[in-house]
Amino acid sequence: MENHVFEASAVWEGNSDSVGTVTSPGGLHTTCAVPAEFKGPGGHCSPEELMLAALASCYIITIAFMCEIKKLPLLKQTMRLEGEVGRDPESKKTRFLHIFIEIQMTVAPDATDAQKEAILQAAKDAKSRCFVSNSLRDDVHIDVDAEIV
Repeated sequence: MENHVFEASAVWEGNSDSVGTVTSPGGLHTTCAVPAEFKGPGGHCSPEELMLAALASCYIITIAFMCEIKKLPLLKQTMRLEGEVGRDPESKKTRFLHIFIEIQMTVAPDATDAQKEAILQAAKDAKSRCFVSNSLRDDVHIDVDAEIV
């Protein structure tokens, strides 16, 4: 597979109790703020919610793709994610400690038991095929180039 480059932008003015914006060429345009749980203003998307949203969109698309390839009669998915953020006992860094994914799936009325089982297996297998999930588990190299303008 060839490499692809994606972009996102953020603008923030003021200190940590301000509100910023996050955008992407693909259509993302939202405000962001420190969540109330971390003594921020809340009321806007937080980095934690955006991370969960990225995982949810990747995971749900991965399941759809896997079922499409296998010609499985998956009609609809509804997904809810819950992430626990805290201090990692080993690294002492604040991070996601656990992410729980709940998926409700609707299949065609004539789906066989074998097809239903294959759809449920696809939901489990997506954990190792979703690139956001893989990125959360593995080290990702991050380069920073900062300048004063």
